[in-house]
Amino acid sequence: MNRKGFTLIELLVVIAIIAILAAILFPVFAQAREKARAIACLSNTKQISLGLIQYSQDADEQMPPAWIGWNANPALSVGFPGKARWMDVIQPYVKSTAVFTDPDSNTKYVPVPSDKIVTDIDPATGKGYIEENGGYALNAAYFNSTTGHPPTPIPDVSGNDSRSLASVADPAGTVWVMDFVNGWGSFQCAWDANTDLPIITTAKPRTLGNGGYLRELHQGRTNVAFCDGHSKAVTLDYLTERTKTGANTGHYCHWSVEDDCN
Repeated sequence: MNRKGFTLIELLVVIAIIAILAAILFPVFAQAREKARAIACLSNTKQISLGLIQYSQDADEQMPPAWIGWNANPALSVGFPGKARWMDVIQPYVKSTAVFTDPDSNTKYVPVPSDKIVTDIDPATGKGYIEENGGYALNAAYFNSTTGHPPTPIPDVSGNDSRSLASVADPAGTVWVMDFVNGWGSFQCAWDANTDLPIITTAKPRTLGNGGYLRELHQGRTNVAFCDGHSKAVTLDYLTERTKTGANTGHYCHWSVEDDCN
């Protein structure tokens, strides 16, 4: 009786072909998964921007500060970073906590209870609420500057109250919220005066600033919500474009309410 089968050489050839196909396809699958996470993150920034706008409409068009609870009177103040972060005050509009957690973040967002402050400990995790920021930051850059004005400065700088939607001269080009690497105090992206944070590494993912929180997390891009409510994925090259004229000449133009990108 004749019996047919594969020779050892034929089996090895088939195995080699399968291995080659796997080597080709696995990176494609990984990129597809990352693309899905990037799209989910972009959707989050869009929902966050809508929540911010709804909050502002209920507050006479005033944009929410990065955090609240500070007062010039020490007896009334709870200090940095206050009783609540911007996510805590707009969460009732968004009606979700998952929206504030970036799919590529290493920590979930946890709201600060009404009877606690931001630096209190979350009994469920043993971490401070200040560490459970989820993965998105509010633009509070240039918070102590006489020229570059962020849409939402931190509240403990004299004379830098929250701004109105109408005060943003270029809402479609002004950063409001961006996806961020979670860390202590990472709910805001802030730097003092007109000292621009540099891109500190050319290795991927590229990083802006010494803290390393603002990165091109999603295939060489970071997701940003702008003050007009739209969201898009941009590069750090876009976020570090400098103005050539005006009071903010030489500084990053997409972070201030002035229309200074021309």
